[in-house]
Amino acid sequence: MGFYTIHPREIDSVLMQKNAQIIDVRGREEYRKSHFRNAINCPYDDMEYWLRRFPKRRTLLLYCEYGSTSLLAARRLAKEGYQVYTVIGGINAMRKYMSAGKEGIDIEK
Repeated sequence: MGFYTIHPREIDSVLMQKNAQIIDVRGREEYRKSHFRNAINCPYDDMEYWLRRFPKRRTLLLYCEYGSTSLLAARRLAKEGYQVYTVIGGINAMRKYMSAGKEGIDIEK
């Protein structure tokens, strides 16, 4: 398996085509403030736990604040045999994409 980086405009496509589970790897407080619709909060620091939580046949789509932490998580998960996508620029890029009037991004507050 491997990991792939995607632009925010590709999120809905990956979620639908791959039946991916979207995971917010930020801390719990940041997640509570806002998160992508239907995202599960699995903080990066708790990765050992969530490595056992998701079956390897399930595609995962990760994001963090700016994209660097989710990239680290994606690399590790890919080595463990998961198919992983990570959003370039994280939720910050998702917000910018949404504020530019683009559809397909749904962030809950």
